[in-house]
Amino acid sequence: MHKDILLVNPPLTLEERYGAFASVGSQAPPLGLCYLAAILRREGFSVQILDAPAHDLHLEQTVATIRAIPTGIIGITATTASIIRAAELARALKESGTSARILTGGPHVSALPEQTLQEFPSFDIGVINEGEYTIVDLVRCLTSQGDLASVAGIIYRENFSLHKTEPRPLIANLDELPFPAWDMLPYLPRYYKPAPHSYYQLPSATLMTSRGCNGTCTFCARPFMGERYRSNSPEYTLGMIDYLVKQYGIRDIMFYDDNFLLDRKRVTSICEGILQRGYKITWSCLARTDVMPEDFFKLIRKAGCWQIAYGIESGDQTILDNIKKRSTIERTLAMIRKANEAGIHTRGYFMIGCPGETPQTINRTIDFITKSGLRDFHVTFCTPMPGAELFTTAAHYGTFDCDWKKLGFWEPVFIPFGMTKDQLIASHRRMFRKFYLRPSVIGRYLIKIMTRPTIAVNIIKAGLDVLRYSMSGYFKSRFHRTTAHTKV
Repeated sequence: MHKDILLVNPPLTLEERYGAFASVGSQAPPLGLCYLAAILRREGFSVQILDAPAHDLHLEQTVATIRAIPTGIIGITATTASIIRAAELARALKESGTSARILTGGPHVSALPEQTLQEFPSFDIGVINEGEYTIVDLVRCLTSQGDLASVAGIIYRENFSLHKTEPRPLIANLDELPFPAWDMLPYLPRYYKPAPHSYYQLPSATLMTSRGCNGTCTFCARPFMGERYRSNSPEYTLGMIDYLVKQYGIRDIMFYDDNFLLDRKRVTSICEGILQRGYKITWSCLARTDVMPEDFFKLIRKAGCWQIAYGIESGDQTILDNIKKRSTIERTLAMIRKANEAGIHTRGYFMIGCPGETPQTINRTIDFITKSGLRDFHVTFCTPMPGAELFTTAAHYGTFDCDWKKLGFWEPVFIPFGMTKDQLIASHRRMFRKFYLRPSVIGRYLIKIMTRPTIAVNIIKAGLDVLRYSMSGYFKSRFHRTTAHTKV
């Protein structure tokens, strides 16, 4: 059957996305595509989603699958980490003889619209920033041979030049959007793999119930979703939870909002709704320590919250100030303590190699992660992403290898002045050793394996990968240090 548009998540393996931490990485549903598909369907268009990673398709298989679906429009989503794979897919489709118009959308083209279409000529049109209303106008225009200049929020080719239309306003009322079209994906509980640290029980699903962030962090590409916080109502959010529980038997939810706990009134209503329904689900969320309310940990715990993942970034106040984090070490410690006291698992996300980083600031961060009371921890490399302030200012603070394939946070591409790539990698591994190879942490994971056997295999696999990575080169470096000391 002919489709007005085919939406595609390009082939990208867990190894390409997460490197040495592939077993710790998640295979999450492409929620962005699900929202686009849902609104297109509501507006009367025929649409289909192809999630190549979920089906474990490589490039040639993806091209063959797409060519077997009659359509005049192909939309490919892409982050910076996947833009090369998305462009390879677009080029392969053109070379295969497709006459379909090929669109791209997502964070990368939104941050760099002109550069993206110049660098990757197989893309015909780019959708900039939020795409729900833009994609409807665009498909309507293309299927009726309309004028692309009339569609706000895109960049397109015409007569060998690029044309960028007027910006489209952000969606003020997110409740206007239909629920994501999860039914267009392969069966959620079977094909999607949450990261071992992000769920308490299976099956698990992810939700995004707000957009935008009013933070000022220099490493964050805020413009993609806007700098004004907007959220779904409690009723809308509870409706999505109802659907996932009843349709898929979901027992655990990860809220991927940048700051799910920001609006106390909204979260309170959501918690009360979960309790009134009698759901025995567990859930976790991301949070900023500088703006979250202090006095409702007990309520969210009662409603099923088992983990809060704080974006902490560094244990050194100077580094936090350098990246405009707007938080203090004291406030962060207080939020960790309050969550722990309420029986909520605390996880900290950190970055190494931020502007101004030194061996001394790294040591202070290691001291923080081992003494703060965090129950879990993860650290990536500070990576200047398109759309972030640091992407344009990185040269003032260090050297930056701007290779799209490397901008996945898993290898150091930004090296602060005064440090080396080898120092950052060694410190990165040392952080994992210092946190995870402690008796208290090992004991906690052993208890988790024994009390939650359904997820034990995933935890063990992830643990072995972390151990393998953190110990890589450790004994060799110790041998060299010992030898050098002996010679002296």
